[in-house]
Amino acid sequence: MSGSRAADLLARELPDAVVRRAVAYGEETVWLPRERLVEACTLLRDHEDARYTVPQFVTAVDWPDREPEEPRFDVVYQLRSLQHNDTCRLIVQVGEDDPSVPTLEDVFAGMDWLERETYDLLGIQFTGHHDLRRILMPMDWEGHPLRKDYVSFGEPVAFTHNLEWALPAQERPLDLPGESR
Repeated sequence: MSGSRAADLLARELPDAVVRRAVAYGEETVWLPRERLVEACTLLRDHEDARYTVPQFVTAVDWPDREPEEPRFDVVYQLRSLQHNDTCRLIVQVGEDDPSVPTLEDVFAGMDWLERETYDLLGIQFTGHHDLRRILMPMDWEGHPLRKDYVSFGEPVAFTHNLEWALPAQERPLDLPGESR
């Protein structure tokens, strides 16, 4: 199963760093606390049983409807081990009041622009990043367009959970939740 190599290694070498493990669609995901992210990724990069040397992406998932005591954002990392032909997914949860994680620039050289993109579009701060500034949006742009509460040009953005107020009835897709046409 994809990711189990990394999950097993983290559980064995850093058991107190693994908050949760889950399997879905043949892939295993590991949740880590932000304080242990750099240590866990360094282990996954350097350990002979892992060698996850290629950062495929970093992004975040915005969950504005979570309970107030739950973190709003999941910062998602996907790493690839060419040596073992495996990928692993790591998630660090952060709240709206402090949406920050430590940078992984010193662990993976390719993280520089990936982190900037996540900062630009979702507002996740990467502490210690050498040049954290916008990369896709203009420098004077206000807000972060991939947040679910972002309003584009004064119009609400339609998602499946808010079609009733985001779209007029005649524009709602027939096969999605919402009132009928």
